[in-house]
Amino acid sequence: MKKLLKLALVILLLISCKDSPKSSDSSESKVIEGLIDEVTGANVDIDKKYALLMEELKTKTLLTNNQLMVAFPKKLGTLSLDLSSENNKIEPRITGDKTVVGSFGDNTVRMEILDAGGKNVMGAIIPLKMLHLNKITSEYNNTIRYSKKERDGILIFGTDRDEDTKADYQSEIRFLYDNRFYITLEGKGMDVDALWNAIDIDDLKKFKDFNK
Repeated sequence: MKKLLKLALVILLLISCKDSPKSSDSSESKVIEGLIDEVTGANVDIDKKYALLMEELKTKTLLTNNQLMVAFPKKLGTLSLDLSSENNKIEPRITGDKTVVGSFGDNTVRMEILDAGGKNVMGAIIPLKMLHLNKITSEYNNTIRYSKKERDGILIFGTDRDEDTKADYQSEIRFLYDNRFYITLEGKGMDVDALWNAIDIDDLKKFKDFNK
């Protein structure tokens, strides 16, 4: 039944886009392509991967706020952790459900880490799955570009923005660390490659130590 509903949605989208001369190059055509893949089972391996991951993460006990603070690195690559705007101390802050946030190098890089265990699993794994399935590579006349690339054995989802987009950060990478921690990094004045090269993945190893 679900596949029939999705197929019906694909047909409706095709009808709505058929009169557009540029539809084959548009974001809409990529969305349609993704829906067709899902209906025809082309994404079965990706679906299975994230379904298994979700089941495993549901069994995890969320880290305490103190554990998140302890695990958060004081340095990221060559960049030192900035003072917290809340208490003027060199430490990260907790926001939302088990999310720890901090910036490095005078706000050159911002990092946000969500513990994707237990009740947080949907909020982390569904967005990552959508990024994995996404076939759109750019938008707004190519001023925003998306990428997927394996780096050091980790699948990295990247976003590059041109300066004229007026975004606070020009680059962003998202990934799952140690099959549990959903990490978002944003960089100023650098692209995705430079952002990845600016960090040291081993600086996150305390999170791995807590991943029991």
